[in-house]
Amino acid sequence: MIKKLDLQQDMFWVVATMGIIFGAIFNFLPMTPLWLDEAQSASIAGESFSSLLDALRHDGHPPLYYFLLGVWADLFGSSDFALRAFSGFLGCLVIVMTWVAFRMHMGRKESLLAASLIASSPFSIRYATEVRMYSLLILLLLCLYINFHRATQNSRNKNKFLYALSLACLLLTHYWSLFFVSVLMLSLLIKVNRSTGRENKDYKSLMFWSLGACVPFIFWLPIFFEQMEHTGTPWARAPRPTVVLALTIEAFGGGKGSEALLVGVGLSLLTALGIFTRLNKTESGLEVGLNELFWLKRICLISICTMLLGGTISLLTDTAFQGRYGVFFFPFTIFASAVGLSRLSPKASLSVLTVFLLLCSVSVARELSRDRTQLGEIADVVASKGNLGDSIVFCPDQLAPAGNRILGEGYEYFTYPSLDTGKRIDWYDYSERNLNSSPSRLAEEFLDRQTSEENIWLVWIDGFETFESKCSSFRSELNRQLSGGETLVNADGDDYYNPANLVRYDSNKR
Repeated sequence: MIKKLDLQQDMFWVVATMGIIFGAIFNFLPMTPLWLDEAQSASIAGESFSSLLDALRHDGHPPLYYFLLGVWADLFGSSDFALRAFSGFLGCLVIVMTWVAFRMHMGRKESLLAASLIASSPFSIRYATEVRMYSLLILLLLCLYINFHRATQNSRNKNKFLYALSLACLLLTHYWSLFFVSVLMLSLLIKVNRSTGRENKDYKSLMFWSLGACVPFIFWLPIFFEQMEHTGTPWARAPRPTVVLALTIEAFGGGKGSEALLVGVGLSLLTALGIFTRLNKTESGLEVGLNELFWLKRICLISICTMLLGGTISLLTDTAFQGRYGVFFFPFTIFASAVGLSRLSPKASLSVLTVFLLLCSVSVARELSRDRTQLGEIADVVASKGNLGDSIVFCPDQLAPAGNRILGEGYEYFTYPSLDTGKRIDWYDYSERNLNSSPSRLAEEFLDRQTSEENIWLVWIDGFETFESKCSSFRSELNRQLSGGETLVNADGDDYYNPANLVRYDSNKR
């Protein structure tokens, strides 16, 4: 019996360690072209500091991630792999910091379990393989918690400074951090009002450091207010509350597909197991009831309140919600899942962990094997059937940043409705510009800029918010004036995250 138990323990360590190793490797695997959001990030990060601020004024994000990505690109280059490697590096740090955070409360086994869960998580891997700020957000949330806990246990100024630094960086990385910080500050205020003596003094000090951490963001406020007035989220509408939950679970599972659904549901069940089970000290077993671990309950409350506040404001202001915003809830799900899983019997814990990691690997493999944009396929067709100097017009313009990057130099680029090169999306008053555009007028203006020697390529798709059916109308107008066109690529929404159609208009038929 003892040998069997030892074998189970050994297998648990092996499986958990393999989850960490394979998760870390997956962080650097994607070789597909950058899609829209990634190409936008690469374009902004490639600007000088002064130009970067102006680019962000027309984009709608805080500056820290783009500044760090620019420094990384200066050191390691701006290839797709190099840029994604920054997120992969951050993803590996996330694994380490998860271990550190969990080890402050639990044993080595439980800490290894938490590190394995976050390393193999499709959500964590997805954003460790994208040129976006979400791996940085996870890392900063973990650093914030570690330093917050250390500051409450040891009131040294070093711990408080690191806590404040993490908080300041968080605010300068994503605007949903404002909801998180608001909830955190409220919890500190409650602690100040309810505590006495030394504890009261410590929490007042943390409140002071928290306010100090907001100072760097104050200098960003003019740009923030300008962004809120002119950029917003014109690419999508606010979802219903039930959709917020569904999108978050879907994102945690790794996206669409049955495997992702199973991972999302499985992670939800493990989270519930961690929240709603408690140790029965008299019978040395588990019982149903709210978890007795104060630190876990505190994280749970702050995370839930952050999501509720953010979701409510999104609904009231009609701003978009994406499942990736659940990043502010994600570390808690990992912590709660690890606690719940660790409380099962050794045999059950090993079995559940093995099955869960297998489901995660299938979901991750499915996601990483997909091209995130169809523009890679389109670029291959243009290269084989077109000529340098051809004109390529993207409708809507959201297809253009990735198209510019993939196709490279040698073509004349245009976008609908601005008719600019489309190296980067200008979100400034975006909705008004699109809704007021005229497909027939823009088709005339576009054709006036062409010469008889050029082939014309139209990369288009309908369905984008604020465009309605303007792209198909634009195509119809080109068809009328150019005597039809040849469709060489049809949009494939099943295989690509960003699908698109490709139409060629032969210069000889103009």
